[in-house]
Amino acid sequence: SLSLSLSLSLAPRSIELPMHRAGLPVWSSCIGIRFARVRARVRGRICSLRALSTRADAKDTSSGDKGGGTAAADSATPKPNEFRLWKDLYQKDEAKRVKLAAFLTEFSEMVSARSKMVESPSLLKKRGLSLHDQLDPTSVRRLIEYLRESRGLITMSTFHNILHQAFALINCDPNITFIDNPQKEGSKVTVVGDLHGDLDDLIKILDYTGMPSEENVLVFNGDFVDRGQHGVEVLAVLLALKVVFPKCVFLNRGNHEDGSICRAYGFYDEVMAKYSSPGLYEEITNVFASLPLCAIIRDRAFIVHGGIPRMDGTTIHHIGAIARRTHKQTFCTSSERDKGRTGAQTSRQVIEDMMWSDPDPYTQGFAASTSRGAGCRYGPDTVKRWLRSLGSDRMKTLVRSHECVEEGHQMIDCGEGFKVWTIFSASNYADGWNKGGILVFNHGDTDPEVYTYETSFQGNHNQKQNAQHKRIVELICVYQAPLAKEFEKLADKNDMITVKQWEDAILLELGLSLDYTVFSAQSAIALGLEDDKKNSALESSMIKYQEFFEECKSQISSVHQHSQALSAIFGLLDENGDGVVTYEEFRKGCELLNHRLPHDQQFDAQNLFRMIDSDRSGIVELHELNEVLKGTTLTTLQEGGLGGLDLDDF
Repeated sequence: SLSLSLSLSLAPRSIELPMHRAGLPVWSSCIGIRFARVRARVRGRICSLRALSTRADAKDTSSGDKGGGTAAADSATPKPNEFRLWKDLYQKDEAKRVKLAAFLTEFSEMVSARSKMVESPSLLKKRGLSLHDQLDPTSVRRLIEYLRESRGLITMSTFHNILHQAFALINCDPNITFIDNPQKEGSKVTVVGDLHGDLDDLIKILDYTGMPSEENVLVFNGDFVDRGQHGVEVLAVLLALKVVFPKCVFLNRGNHEDGSICRAYGFYDEVMAKYSSPGLYEEITNVFASLPLCAIIRDRAFIVHGGIPRMDGTTIHHIGAIARRTHKQTFCTSSERDKGRTGAQTSRQVIEDMMWSDPDPYTQGFAASTSRGAGCRYGPDTVKRWLRSLGSDRMKTLVRSHECVEEGHQMIDCGEGFKVWTIFSASNYADGWNKGGILVFNHGDTDPEVYTYETSFQGNHNQKQNAQHKRIVELICVYQAPLAKEFEKLADKNDMITVKQWEDAILLELGLSLDYTVFSAQSAIALGLEDDKKNSALESSMIKYQEFFEECKSQISSVHQHSQALSAIFGLLDENGDGVVTYEEFRKGCELLNHRLPHDQQFDAQNLFRMIDSDRSGIVELHELNEVLKGTTLTTLQEGGLGGLDLDDF
């Protein structure tokens, strides 16, 4: 077994925290237990998983208040802290979106028959901040202050100009950025992790670091957009900083700097809502593909978004030789994996590992990722081997981002002085409970310093709990069939199961450790039950599982389960980006989809369009598509024909 020194890093909860040393090894127990959905192995291990979860909760409690709702493990059914439950749900959501992104990639390739993007004929001229073509430090400060005060729009001409200048600069950069170790007293290199469109966090960071200079170098380690509402503005600020301070600001590519991923996670929708321009989005994806893959602080640290390549014999020289600009996506599709590892497929696999992988202190070598749907898990032994291969005895630190961590930073001690740091800079990410953090390498210091903060907290605590409950209910609806089979095995002659059987089945099928009492209370609130009925539900020791499923369905419309996929497909069919689909656009999309469906599952575009176009306007809007699909999935539209595309997969 691995000999690892594990401990939790503690810091007081506050809006703004002072700098503090971060020299102790950290690997938060909130990573939790990775559950594989392999029934033969999991069924016999529920008791041991519960015991391990209880020990993890006890460790959280003994280490101090982490601010995430940790409860003492005082019963056979532990109450998981809110951050761990949020993270389990988030990882499932990510795997689902990666699958959607893979489909969208294939669909986009078929749509590529459209040789060039068409701008919307109804593009509106919107007011917003306009900067001079020649960017300078004053322009950047003006941009930041404008966004701080107004959160207003940046004019499309200004955004286009920033993209154009940044692309010309970044496109000439090598795959690997080499940064000098801070040489002067007071000089530093700051690494910023995932921002995900969180403008408040970016402004907070820049307020702390100050503007870039030769003594104040900034490295932004990928995932600038998606999830947050201000991806356009965050990207504009980062690219403007790069243009004005090219030798002091460096940008690494992350897994979300990918056109298909951005369609699945919302950045595409943000661009279209603000500018209605598919052409502008194409420019953005070109900038994404031109971003360097990693950075090295000489004799100090290797910086990459996710992890290290798993293929034997891969070296830093191989990374330097990748034709990165030809890879607009950051992951391999199933068809690429089936073709084997040759040429572009090998390079794409290296990029995927660097963008998508996670460290695991309990893994020897490399292991498949069971949660993300892309990348791999890598152990401390691989980290030491990789850092030694870089040719410097003093290169003992790997810095990566990619993974939301409760305190904004985590460190795993790999032994012999080698360390892996995870740094995540978007606080309260995706309605979760986490701080943001940045990592600072100062001149003359052995260990980096950490600055943590918390800015955006949208809504109150109850609103966040309700949002998390809704995600759990959605997941239960998606996995109703396997859950029902498990409940049926356990039920008595009256189709009743015990609370413990319910919790065990949820753990087995969904990999979530839920407290039925808490879940039932939140369901009662969501259903608006009167107090007497609410109390009756909470006091019940037996559950009629069919009624349980009906209650879950009543809390969420079935079409909402597929809204992400529907919106993304609708966006691809909407060729000119005007928010509606004409019959001709719909026919072209159906024609392309028919190429990938068996003959007996292909559909008639004319009949399906007539079915969806309820008001007979000759155009289709997304809400009309949703109305037709309410209470069903696309597979039931056999005559209309989306027979081969099951959105339950998304």
